[in-house]
Amino acid sequence: MDESKLASAGSWVRCGKCQDVFQVLPPGAPQAAPDQALELDRSAPRQARAAEEAADFGLDLDAPAPKAKGRGKGFKIIFWLLAIPLTLAVLAAGGLVTLDRLGLSPKLVDRFRGLPGLSLLLSQAGAGKAAKPAAEAEYQGLLLNQVRGYFRVNQAAGRLFVIQGLVENQGQQERTAVMVRGRLTDTQGQVARQEVAYAGQVFNPDELQQTPLAELQARLGKPEGPDGSKVTVKPGATQPFMIVFANLPANLAEFTAEVVGSEAAAQPPAGR
Repeated sequence: MDESKLASAGSWVRCGKCQDVFQVLPPGAPQAAPDQALELDRSAPRQARAAEEAADFGLDLDAPAPKAKGRGKGFKIIFWLLAIPLTLAVLAAGGLVTLDRLGLSPKLVDRFRGLPGLSLLLSQAGAGKAAKPAAEAEYQGLLLNQVRGYFRVNQAAGRLFVIQGLVENQGQQERTAVMVRGRLTDTQGQVARQEVAYAGQVFNPDELQQTPLAELQARLGKPEGPDGSKVTVKPGATQPFMIVFANLPANLAEFTAEVVGSEAAAQPPAGR
């Protein structure tokens, strides 16, 4: 063995044949006195255990432990290659949902309605086909604007589909009892469901979730507002409308909405 590796006070080594652990003193080192030998004997088991743990790794018991290897550059490159596109995709999806909820840039949003995942986030009647604009429907100067469709869950009736928008009066006469009809068509182009509702009746998300379906439909079927007076649409003004569908068909594809009825509002008597 290489005696230059022995410590001045001796080192513990392991025999390569019998695997026994013993102490080796460097050449010329003084032999231990009897008292020192006794002390060495008492500490021999502890030192022997330490030597057994270190002997397989050489004679240098004070050598520093090897540093653990961290993740290499390849892992970091792969991580960022995946993280950056994912972050951009989430931001883009959030931007599209925001535009859709605000009714902004409908043409831009329509391009992405059929994409997997986005079809559940964006307001549309079904995946694969964009909803018809329905804003071109006209009845005696009444037009529909900002028409959109979206899903909601009712506690009792389950999944609902809601068509919502504004009735705009571009005529010269004040109108009342404005009736809007909504239709749902299937993938074969057939009308699967239709409902009508009067303009002026709308519900907030909590009401759509908690109000029984029968009560929702009853309120939508009345031309009067909450105060009991008929809802009117003055020239140049708008009124919101909402149509609620339940028991939705499985192959729902598109929705449309159009004004199908209205009445001339009673004019107040002229003053003398």
